[in-house]
Amino acid sequence: MKLAIITSRYPKENQPYNHMFVHVRALYFQSQNIEVTILVPASSAATYTYQGINVIEDTAKVIEDKLKDYDVLYLHLLNHYPLANGGYRLYKTIMKHRYRTAIYIHGADVLVYPEYLYDFTWSLKGICKYLYVQIWNYRAMKRFLNQISTFDSYVMMTPSKWMKNHTEKIFNRKFEHFYAIPNGIDTELFDVPFDYNTRYNLITIRPLSDPKYGVDMAIELMRFLPEPYTLDIYGKGHLKKTYEDLIRKYNLEKRIQIIDSFIEREELPTLFSKYGQFLAFSRFDSQGVIMCEAMAARLLTISNYNSAIPEFIENNTTGLLGDNLEELAESIVLISNNERQLQALVERGRASMEEMNWMKQGEKELTVLRKLM
Repeated sequence: MKLAIITSRYPKENQPYNHMFVHVRALYFQSQNIEVTILVPASSAATYTYQGINVIEDTAKVIEDKLKDYDVLYLHLLNHYPLANGGYRLYKTIMKHRYRTAIYIHGADVLVYPEYLYDFTWSLKGICKYLYVQIWNYRAMKRFLNQISTFDSYVMMTPSKWMKNHTEKIFNRKFEHFYAIPNGIDTELFDVPFDYNTRYNLITIRPLSDPKYGVDMAIELMRFLPEPYTLDIYGKGHLKKTYEDLIRKYNLEKRIQIIDSFIEREELPTLFSKYGQFLAFSRFDSQGVIMCEAMAARLLTISNYNSAIPEFIENNTTGLLGDNLEELAESIVLISNNERQLQALVERGRASMEEMNWMKQGEKELTVLRKLM
């Protein structure tokens, strides 16, 4: 099978976070003797190899002519921008020629307001984003999904049952070939031994550019945790000052620090080994890959009841969930004071992630993709 994965960005040197979840599955497909090529619409041409995966960046017009050379086209977060570096032209070509197509819906590619309402601003940028999400992207994606569902060969996938049901709710229809297959987790990479001595060290790794990632909730939680507990926030973004102001407001400067950095994925296990708990609050998540990686690394992983998160964390069984931050803090202190209970909980969290190992999930995806042939 010649497989083209089409996405709006892809990891490269010094940019390892560019849709790493796409790269993980590409590595698996290639290990199974699938001929994989990554196609990325861009404003200029470039080719490179990232960890053995061939990547082609070029304008949508050039990529359009390459689509016929592949047996299956697999779309991941391909935007609908009608520009040289946008995916709109590729969507139109796929519909015109009825190519064998798979699409993996992550959430941001289909969501409409009010899911995004919390970050709306009365500014030119905010209004343009609203119009793009609510009108242009919604109509274009609805047309595309309705069209490919008439193809002889198509499949749709998404990370969670919640996201599958929510997608069908957004477009007010059921899709026949639609599968919930979570993103796979590299449990071998994130096999970090349990260390009770790190139990007071909390970490969160989030972009500081979008309120949906719940960094403010992590800061609020620290108000209710006693003195030994500290929080390190890793991330970059324009909301950094907002969060620094919130930290000062609650006089938490000595216990919370923002580290203006992203960490290379291969360095995450070493970083995780210094911490005992991971805060994964979110206002929307179709899965939460780094949340799952923290669970695999035997960190007590803490989040809220929102969207798909309860599919991946079972409260008091594989992690902690709660919407009342004061009560959640009480649960954290209680379990932190019991080494045996804490270790049992994080080991169950680790075991749940082993069931989602990237090889197992890759096999499930590849089985679905092969149905197109």
